[in-house]
Amino acid sequence: MSFRLKLFLGSVLALVLGLAVASPVIVSNLELGPKANIGVDIVYAHFEVQEFSQNVTGLWRNLSDPQARNLRFVSYFIVLNVTNHSDELATLYVFEVAAAPKIVVEGVSVSIENAIATDARDLHRGYPAFFSQFWSPNRSRLIGLTGMKTVPEVVYSSLTNGSIYLYGRVEGQLYGGPSSSGFGLKHVQLQMFGKEFLYNSVVSENQLLIIDNSNGLDVRVEPRR
Repeated sequence: MSFRLKLFLGSVLALVLGLAVASPVIVSNLELGPKANIGVDIVYAHFEVQEFSQNVTGLWRNLSDPQARNLRFVSYFIVLNVTNHSDELATLYVFEVAAAPKIVVEGVSVSIENAIATDARDLHRGYPAFFSQFWSPNRSRLIGLTGMKTVPEVVYSSLTNGSIYLYGRVEGQLYGGPSSSGFGLKHVQLQMFGKEFLYNSVVSENQLLIIDNSNGLDVRVEPRR
């Protein structure tokens, strides 16, 4: 075999091996695609201490147990302003909120101490009726999570002090792109009205926030009547 033929075959073999090694990287990068740019701002949080009653379904307290006797029942309504800052249509499917006297976010890790409220809606298995998972480019929507939580006295005291952290996270993706998330974290001073505690940056005195009963997530602003 001539020297030129050997050199040619060696070059072809090197090219084939190079493509074999590089192809997974190239394909992987193509499959990743652009990530969604999701903005999350916590704009409203309302907490109210509920009086214990044996007649209310779901409320439990063992009055003979000192620890259970000191539990408080706190209802919450936390609203996120979620914005798709991307230039493409985004699908959003995970919504999380938390309220606590101390919340620390370090990269993808979130540390929550003595939570007043934690809640999440994971819609991977299906979306509620009349809820659109699609966010148009640069579109914002209000999303609310509401529920009730039992909290010990040490957690309740952080409410009465009025100084807490609010956290929200939303996960989604652009069509064909990888999953990505955005989060918001803020330290707020609550307004106190008796047994109610409020943080509000979205509605005026003559407006109300109404959660959509048809899907339990969308929130709209309506004039107070």
